Amino acid sequence: MSESLKLRLIKNAGWLFGAEVISKILAYGVIVVLSRTLGPEGLGQYSFIFYYVGLLGIFSDFGVGYYFMREVARNKEGANELLPEVLGFKIVLAVLNFLIIVGITFFLPKPAWMKVLIILAGAEAILTWVSTLFVGLMYAYEITKYEAIARIIERLWAFFVGGAVLYFYRALSPFVIALLTGYGIRELLRIRWGAKFVRKIRVQFRRREWIFLLKKSYPFWLIGLFTLIYYRTDMVMLSLMRGDYETGIYRAAYTLIEISLFVPNIVVSTTMPTTARLWERDKNTVRILFKRSLQVVTGFGVLAFLGYYIFARLGIIILFGEEFLVSVSVLKILAFATPFMFLNSLFASFLNAIGEELAFTKITGLTALLNFVLNYFLILSHGAKGAAMATVVSQGIACMLNVVLYITKR
Repeated sequence: MSESLKLRLIKNAGWLFGAEVISKILAYGVIVVLSRTLGPEGLGQYSFIFYYVGLLGIFSDFGVGYYFMREVARNKEGANELLPEVLGFKIVLAVLNFLIIVGITFFLPKPAWMKVLIILAGAEAILTWVSTLFVGLMYAYEITKYEAIARIIERLWAFFVGGAVLYFYRALSPFVIALLTGYGIRELLRIRWGAKFVRKIRVQFRRREWIFLLKKSYPFWLIGLFTLIYYRTDMVMLSLMRGDYETGIYRAAYTLIEISLFVPNIVVSTTMPTTARLWERDKNTVRILFKRSLQVVTGFGVLAFLGYYIFARLGIIILFGEEFLVSVSVLKILAFATPFMFLNSLFASFLNAIGEELAFTKITGLTALLNFVLNYFLILSHGAKGAAMATVVSQGIACMLNVVLYITKR
């Protein structure tokens, strides 16, 4: 691995690491304040709103965002020609997806004020879904500092403005509106900074080109769909099957798990464009890069498991208070899933970057279906603990299958 490549990866990782640390501290600071102000039920309602919108966002991309990033990473000159088609397609998909969210939300067994907040979150999500295309563009050029700054600005807004709104109003509705405003600021910054990497932003709406894009991108959409089922269905199913209180209990434990996930996210974000660019002409460098990434991810995954299991009670009491003590047992169960989560993130990035997205899609689809079935039966019998058990089993099986696929394809 060349010194210039090492320095570039270290620099990009440094920007993302700094942003992730600051963002996580501020983000989970907001969650803690929300939990202590509105209790498990309020946290459960908040979680349902955003996880529900995230889950229904499955039609906002169809994998074109990831395909665009990979292709630009391989050939940066093609960004100016490819962006107009992809951007036009993304805008249409985002608007259609919002209409789907509005239509389904009317039939939800939730109060009217929650439905209004869900629709507002869906409207803001249109901007989010479009802006991620520009994030991918920056990552394809192996530049991460702009995304890091955008995240920090949004988190500062959420912590100070959102925290102040929560303090004075002590209600979920104004707090969610404040958060959505911060998201909007973040997305506009992403678009502005991402636009620097193309000569001019143009939008084209040509259905023939969209068909071509779908043929190339649908495996990435399936992966994204199955990943959403992995990480979103447990919270949504808990809310619909067991209510807001159990959802809040589970979310408190899962919030602590999410804190550690910034480690594989940084590794993936910094190595994926390089892997895609070098795989065809320098496989040896890619293998060395993956080996070192695997060592880092495995080590931190084991440390995360030990930390969560040993200090589960202390962490819950310090951050959420005794009202959330029920979350301790849930966190101890989820701790077993952390090493698998770390490794699955790395394998997903590597296999997609080297062109094995179809094989990886099959694994993700199988384990996502398993996750859904396990969630249904285990939530019925064990509530929040059952959702945690389903996560551990499905993540573990996915990890084993990913290892087998990697061994056969490397």
